Amino acid sequence: MARNSWTGQTLAGRYQIDDLAGHGGMSSVYKANDANLKRIVAIKFIHQHLTGDVDFLRRFEAEAEAVAQLRHSNIIQVFDFSQEDGQYYMVMEFVPGESLQDRLKRLNDSGRSLTTDEIVNIAGGVCDAVDYAHKRGMIHRDVKPANILLSVQGQAILTDFGLAKLAGGTQHTAAGAVMGTALYMSPEQIRGEQVDHRTDIYALGVTLYEMVGGKPPYSADSAMTVLMMHLNDPLPDLREIVPDAPPALVEIVEKSLAKNPDDRYPSAAEMAAALRSLDDAAASPPPAPAPDVTMVAQPAGASGAPPPSSPDATVVHRPGQPAQSERGTSAAPPPPPIPPVAQDAGDRSGGLPPWLFAVAGAAIVAVVVVVLLAAGVFSGGDDSDKGIVAGDLDTPTPTATAPGETEPPTDVPTDTPTPAGPFAQINGITLSGSTYVVDYETFGYTEILPGMHVHFFFDTVTQEEAGVPGDGPWILYGGPRPFTGYEVDEKPASATEMCALAAREEHSVYADSGNCWPLPDA
Repeated sequence: MARNSWTGQTLAGRYQIDDLAGHGGMSSVYKANDANLKRIVAIKFIHQHLTGDVDFLRRFEAEAEAVAQLRHSNIIQVFDFSQEDGQYYMVMEFVPGESLQDRLKRLNDSGRSLTTDEIVNIAGGVCDAVDYAHKRGMIHRDVKPANILLSVQGQAILTDFGLAKLAGGTQHTAAGAVMGTALYMSPEQIRGEQVDHRTDIYALGVTLYEMVGGKPPYSADSAMTVLMMHLNDPLPDLREIVPDAPPALVEIVEKSLAKNPDDRYPSAAEMAAALRSLDDAAASPPPAPAPDVTMVAQPAGASGAPPPSSPDATVVHRPGQPAQSERGTSAAPPPPPIPPVAQDAGDRSGGLPPWLFAVAGAAIVAVVVVVLLAAGVFSGGDDSDKGIVAGDLDTPTPTATAPGETEPPTDVPTDTPTPAGPFAQINGITLSGSTYVVDYETFGYTEILPGMHVHFFFDTVTQEEAGVPGDGPWILYGGPRPFTGYEVDEKPASATEMCALAAREEHSVYADSGNCWPLPDA
């Protein structure tokens, strides 16, 4: 059933197609309304002239099957795949916003560019998506700005896995065939060699170069010339295009664009960590200069600065989000050093009363005792429970506490305002149209994927089923806040609450590490 336009048509008796959202050489994407589930979706149709290409249809179907297995906040979600009268289509999540390609063009046209924070947020999210796919044996092979959607909240969503290849799976392209977009292809991909996950690292590097410099590193009038430049030309110096680009960011671009795959980042996760270290470095204030004074020994009974109070929260900054407060962990922070007092040794008439100094000294001693207790110095038991030996790190189990994490609470009182971590707490749920908007916070950790995160689920699922090795339905989530992953029509009929649990990187959950909240009336 060939059509020049699907606008105004109904597909499969349920998808009411509104208008064209975009098109390319192989497919067109329409915005549609799913009448059954009352939600907006995107439908990708392959062009009619390609329906006779058996290999292409196989790749198109493989895209739907592959992406449907991925559940990540930075990867497009596939809902359905079918065909009607010979017209093949895929039903996907609709992401309001624009592509990174459109964003860069808009900024270039107005003489503007992305900020470093925006670059870290977008590129870091795409790295997370790519790393998640790589860990599941999938190589995207076509990472580029046109395949990165930016939601209205600024979240990067990787889409169009049409060229994705399952590692070890069937190769649907002819031997030596070159696929992908010339501007973003790796040297080994251009040579038609067997590629691995590092070809996506290279494409991420080209995309990152364009985000910083406003244009890809190599461009020419013909695709063949561009391909030869990727193979043979040295990388143009990004500092000549953007003199004020952070040197560490330029180094990340150059490493990811190494022509030899062995010289690139070994994983997208390490590339993401390097990007986010830029944000951490920018957030760290420079050390205060030493005062230009003469320090003298403090005699007994002399006045000093009052002991500073211990903070009850640690401020954590994540790319693309405002600073968040993460409650302190079970270990008490070491007491800050008391600064020496600069004064004239012959004149102490302006000091504090001796009794106040005695009180301050007692407080300091108390803090030191707490720290020593936390370190196990005064433990009455044997030494087997002190510290972590190398063997403990080599054989983690789903129920063991990972290094750097704290044990979850075994009994969380309902009146405790600040639970011990790790804990995921829902503070309220509202409705925005047909979407549940979940206001939540975490204690003892900050959610991120990959890494410790949050599992959201309805109360029809038990705690034991809400994570590995359970088999119940849940959504794993690594931010940003609030959580908006569930629609009203996805609620089971008997569900009355939505729940959250803190989860480890391998998706096992901490027992009793969250709460449930009543669902608002739809």
